[in-house]
Amino acid sequence: MKLKTLVSSLSAIGLGCGMALAAASAQASTLWSFEDDNIEFILRANTSGSLDLVTSGALAVGDIFYSVFEMGQFRINGGNALPAGKELTGVAAVQLKAIIGAGPGAQYIYGAYSGGGLGALLGEAWNPGAAIAMYINGTSGAGGDKNLDLNRSTNLATNCTSLADCTDQATRGELFQLDGYAGDPDEVWAATQILAGGGDIGTVHGTNNTVLNAAFNAQLSNFYNVSEPVEFINIATGLPCGNPGYIADGCVQVSVSGTVLGGQGLSNGAFAHSDLDAQKYVAPEPGSLALLGAGLFGLQGLRRRQAKKSV
Repeated sequence: MKLKTLVSSLSAIGLGCGMALAAASAQASTLWSFEDDNIEFILRANTSGSLDLVTSGALAVGDIFYSVFEMGQFRINGGNALPAGKELTGVAAVQLKAIIGAGPGAQYIYGAYSGGGLGALLGEAWNPGAAIAMYINGTSGAGGDKNLDLNRSTNLATNCTSLADCTDQATRGELFQLDGYAGDPDEVWAATQILAGGGDIGTVHGTNNTVLNAAFNAQLSNFYNVSEPVEFINIATGLPCGNPGYIADGCVQVSVSGTVLGGQGLSNGAFAHSDLDAQKYVAPEPGSLALLGAGLFGLQGLRRRQAKKSV
C-alpha cells in the first residue's frame, strides 16, 4: 500500500468558539498545555520512491514515524479550553535519521521528513520542516466527521479503520497549530528504547498496550498558532523565556514528551499506541484579551478543503 498525496488548499477563515479563561494582564504569557492519545504508523520508501506502510521487520534509518492523535485535554493556565462540541486532532511525521546503540538504551534520532516535511505527505504548501499539525473540528458526525477515539483504555482498535481513514478524520476542520524544524539549535526529537525487542515493528505491535516500549522528547519551533504569538519555553525548567529568537539558549517554542506503548489490539495498520504531553507559552494581545475573558474569542484558522484520502 502507498500513501498518496492528499490534495487540499488553505484559506483564512474565522472559527467562532467559546473559551472560559481566567483573567490575565495584557502582557502576561499564558501556558497552553496538551495531553493526547496517539497511534503510530511506519512508512518506508520503496525502490520506486513511493512510500509503503510497513507492519513488520526492524526499524531502519529513513523510516517515517507517522502519528495520528487526538488531544483529550487542552488547557490554558490550567483551565479547560476545549470548545464544547469540538475536538483537537492532528497528525505528525518525523524521519528516523540515526540509530545509536542496540537493545534497551538505544537512541533513535529523528528529523524532518526529507521529502518535504509533513506538508508533502498531506499535499500542503508548508515549510519543509513541518512535523506536527493540529486541527480543531466537530464531533457531531455531520459530513462524516466522527468523534475520533484513539484512547486505548476505551477502544483498543480505535474507531478509524486505516491510515487513510485515520488521516482524514484527524485533519478535518481548521488548522490550529503547526510545529516543526525552523533552524533553532535547540530543536531535537529523540527516543530511547526501553523494552528488548522495541526496535522491531512486529514485536511492538504484538506487545500489550500497557507496556512501555520507548520514551521520547521533542523540542520544536512554531510555524503557525491559531491566535497570538508563541513565545519560548525553557526546556529544563518549563518557565517562559520570552522571545530570544532561534539561538542556542535551551529555549524552544514547543516542548514535547511522550511514551510509546505496545500495539496489541490495533488492526488498522498502526503498530503502536503512544501518549504525548506538550506545552507552549502564548502572549495574549490587548485587543483580544477582552474577548478571551468573555469567552467569545473567535479562532482564526486555516480551513483545508477536504479531499478524499487514499492509501
